[in-house]
Amino acid sequence: MNTLSSVTKLSVVALFAVFLSGCFFQEEALIAQETLNVESGDAVEVSAREGGKKYRWKQLSGVRVAIQDKRSSVLAFTAPTVTDKTELVFELKAKFDEPVHDQITIIVSPVLIINGVRLPPEPNEEENNATLLGVDSNNNQVRDDVERWIYTEYKDKHPVHIEVGMQSARTWEKIFEGGAEKARETVEFVHAVLDCEVYYEVYSGPILIFETNSIFGGVASKTTNTPERKAAYLDYDKALSGGVYTLTKISEMKSQCAFDTEQMAGE
Repeated sequence: MNTLSSVTKLSVVALFAVFLSGCFFQEEALIAQETLNVESGDAVEVSAREGGKKYRWKQLSGVRVAIQDKRSSVLAFTAPTVTDKTELVFELKAKFDEPVHDQITIIVSPVLIINGVRLPPEPNEEENNATLLGVDSNNNQVRDDVERWIYTEYKDKHPVHIEVGMQSARTWEKIFEGGAEKARETVEFVHAVLDCEVYYEVYSGPILIFETNSIFGGVASKTTNTPERKAAYLDYDKALSGGVYTLTKISEMKSQCAFDTEQMAGE
């Protein structure tokens, strides 16, 4: 029978230990994130791994900013005023047992204000698409990128377009939150926003009569932008199969709008 020599055995054990170390005991990154999205005027703070003996931040590119303390473990500064999306690249050199270094790219966007509303910053795409609900930094039940799209798309039209768009976006959040299990409950919110849109298309003015595409449909296209979100919608839609649904009376359609119709439509 062939046997391994003592030296060979030790070598195998050492290699296996190195493999385990690489798989299970990877050192924590010096900076936890590679990119950060902010807006002009934001107070920016990026924390590095703690426990270092020395830290040194250096800006490598982009509009120059005043770093509060270059020798701190926290990079802090005020985001500069920009008119276009701008990248700022910073390097951090630190000393633990051994010298280490890392970089972070901070993307500064101009503040977007439409109709007096300051909109949330454009979210990081990877983070935004990691979950069904995505990023909602202002906690208004609308995904940040969808909210920005709604306001930008309808900014030159009657304000009710934005209101119907936002109600549509909140409805999509309910669809994703409830999933197929609660499809029979959340479909009522879908009916409500569709009734509201029809009211303004046909019975009020009509304000939306010249819209060639459904507002709800436009928001749907923007919302179901990943395979996972499309699949979640198909599961929801399949769960509705075989259901019986009642049409809303014309006289009740206006009441399905989840906003102040008197103020928004000037009625």
